[in-house]
Order: sequence, then structure tokens, then C-alpha cells
Amino acid sequence: MDVKSLLWYAVLGSVTCAYFVALAGVRAAQSHDVRHHSRRMIVACTVVGIWLVAYVLKQALFGREQFGGTTEQYWRLYMPIFVTHMALAVTTIILGAYNLYMGLHRLRYGSVGAMAAGMTTHRTLGHILIWTFSGTLLTAYLVYMMIFIWYRN
Repeated sequence: MDVKSLLWYAVLGSVTCAYFVALAGVRAAQSHDVRHHSRRMIVACTVVGIWLVAYVLKQALFGREQFGGTTEQYWRLYMPIFVTHMALAVTTIILGAYNLYMGLHRLRYGSVGAMAAGMTTHRTLGHILIWTFSGTLLTAYLVYMMIFIWYRN
């Protein structure tokens, strides 16, 4: 297996792993287990950081992948999904960083997490983040399938 394929697997594998760890963190928050919630979310954010490094490294070393379909397929199928993916990814990263900061800041200064007064923003953003992260992951797999399986060069 070549380095390029290994980096693609690292990118997809790490973002999928982060998603499942984040879901476990959501489950912990729903059961009011603040300690496990915070640990799982920190792990998920760390894994997303690894994902970001792997993705940037892949882009720097190998550049963008070429879509192998027709021009019509490119504009009607690939680009709308790709643009949606990028918008969701950027939104997820920005909201996730802000929510991580809010959670860590509140824990550092004595709050017990989203269940405490004043953490409604953290909880609301968490609900939004699960949906944007889900959409990011779904569209990432669609982009991967379009580039490497359905419309290969």
C-alpha cells in the first residue's frame, strides 16, 4: 500500500473514530456523567486534530484528487456535495473549538458542565455540533466514494 492510500485511510479512519468518541461523550452528557463527558470530548477533539494534520499533510504532499466523471456530473453531483461538505466541516471545526473552550473554561472555574446554570449555550451548540459533525462525516464518505470508487480517473 502506498503512502497516499495510507493517508486517506488515516483521514477517514480518524474522523470516523472521533465521531464515535463524540457520540459516546454525548451519551455521557445525557446521563449527567460530566467526568466521562469531558474526557471523551477532549479525546474526540484530539482525534479531530490528528485528522486535520493528516488531511493537511495529504493535501500538501499529493494535492487535490481529480474527479473522474463528466463535466456535467462534476457540476451537478460532485460540487454540490463537496461545497456542502466544506461548509459543514468548517462550521463543525469552528463551533467545536468554541464549545470545547466553553466547556473547559466552565470546568476550570468550578461549573459542573452543561447541567449547571449558564451552560445552555454549550448544550445548544452541542446539539448543533452532533448534526453538523454527522453531515460532515456523511458528505466526506460521499466525496471519497465519488472520487475513488464511482468516478475514478
